Amino acid sequence: MISGEEKISSKERALQFLSNYENLLKCTPGISKINDKEFYATVKIGPISVEVQGTIIEHKVDGNKVLDKIEVKGPGIVVTISTTVTVEDHKIIWEADYNLSGNLAKALGNTVTKQAKELTRQIISCSVSAINSSNNS
Repeated sequence: MISGEEKISSKERALQFLSNYENLLKCTPGISKINDKEFYATVKIGPISVEVQGTIIEHKVDGNKVLDKIEVKGPGIVVTISTTVTVEDHKIIWEADYNLSGNLAKALGNTVTKQAKELTRQIISCSVSAINSSNNS
């Protein structure tokens, strides 16, 4: 699991931005196609690029918390990413947890987890930039 805290300019803008799962997808690097809650992306696993298919399994706003669960399927591996973002007045507190399965999960576990953590940080960074720089989403 990884977690962090980021400063934001507006709680209202943050909740508005984060409550729309499409903004999550727009901030995900490597996405080539979005179809409602399904997407296709190219991700790097070590030295190779792999085409993956992902689905937003759950997207829920509960007061000032936004919960997301995304399943990403690639050759021989399935990664489930669960995130919780808590929006406070001038900051967001986030945490992400990863679950790997599939016949390559053990062999590629460390590499895939490292990549998933990096992608999570990029998505959070993109989201914070969008929240702090725009009045709409």
